Amino acid sequence: MSSTTFDPQSPVIVVDITLEGEGGIKRRIKVALDTGATYTMIPWEIAEALGYRPEISKEKVTLITASGVETAPIIEVKKIRFLDEIADNVPVVCHDLPPKSFVVGLLGSSFLREFKIVIDYPKGILEISRE
Repeated sequence: MSSTTFDPQSPVIVVDITLEGEGGIKRRIKVALDTGATYTMIPWEIAEALGYRPEISKEKVTLITASGVETAPIIEVKKIRFLDEIADNVPVVCHDLPPKSFVVGLLGSSFLREFKIVIDYPKGILEISRE
């Protein structure tokens, strides 16, 4: 089991994840833990830096955003690491969040569903494990 602390007064739980793409390229990004998001979401720039080409993805998802309804590509990221836990071949939506966001992406169910997650708000502790 891995754990981290967070500010229980913050409007979002912000965590760092490491993404691994083609040829072992890695990028670390700051994301919001979002148990309500179907997919993990990363910015286009990061997807491209990892060696992916989101523009040629045949799989798409419809997103409802503040500016309306948009279509975004889904790619499969080779590995995502959060704390000491790793998931392989994770479906990820490529979409840029607004520039003033606290984070650049979301850690959603496409990653989280493989793990047991415990969020202790009073103590500000998040635990993740494979069970």
